[in-house]
Amino acid sequence: MSQNSGIMTANKLSRKEFLDKVEKTAQECEREVHGCGRCTLKSLMEHFGLGDESSKDLALKAIMPLSGGIAQTRNTCGAVLGGLMAIGMVFFQGRLQDATTEDLFAAMAMGRKYYRSFEREMGHSRCFDIREAGLGRCFDGVDPVEYDKFIEAGGYDLCGRVAGKAARIAAEFILEMQESRNAS
Repeated sequence: MSQNSGIMTANKLSRKEFLDKVEKTAQECEREVHGCGRCTLKSLMEHFGLGDESSKDLALKAIMPLSGGIAQTRNTCGAVLGGLMAIGMVFFQGRLQDATTEDLFAAMAMGRKYYRSFEREMGHSRCFDIREAGLGRCFDGVDPVEYDKFIEAGGYDLCGRVAGKAARIAAEFILEMQESRNAS
């Protein structure tokens, strides 16, 4: 692996071991502190060394309301959004003001490829559908009684697995991007 392959090189982990570690970090974060988008992004930022402390803090604050299917509206899964944010951070390495329309379209194409991979792996991309498939129904996290039922049904175990898978899939895409750049 090259120097730009992040932590994997530093720790001399195999690709599988590195991906397992990324997945486990996101999964444990979701189970402990919650927020699937935040946990997915946090794992990827940590293992790929994305951003300095200030930018990490800002990105993790910005993604907080996107969990629960965008602010508990049960729409797009926050975990997939966290993965998309990390891919965007890695995809364009230059200054934002220097990005061209071609860069934007290329980033969106990579994001779309990741999104479709997530959908294939999880069966859905909407929080509502993922929770319904994994828990037998979707719970309204805004309602305290429903939230307690979500916890009792193993909601954070399910969401931990989803955050882990989202982080792993994104990490695979990031490694491919890095390897492609290093080959050029």
